[in-house]
Amino acid sequence: MRKFIREEGDGSITTTYATEMQGKLLTHNHKGPAVVNKEQKIKEYYSYGVKLSKDDWEKRKKLS
Repeated sequence: MRKFIREEGDGSITTTYATEMQGKLLTHNHKGPAVVNKEQKIKEYYSYGVKLSKDDWEKRKKLS
């Protein structure tokens, strides 16, 4: 898993987690949200590039 950090225009920091599959980086984090910005109160959950609701992400996590 790779971690990317980007400073936004408002000075806040967005952290994105991704994994490489077949030569492509896909947004993914099996430990929590894959996109996080604390100041903007953003938490987005992804599973291998597919955006999920927190509930759906938790269900998939239990199955794996």
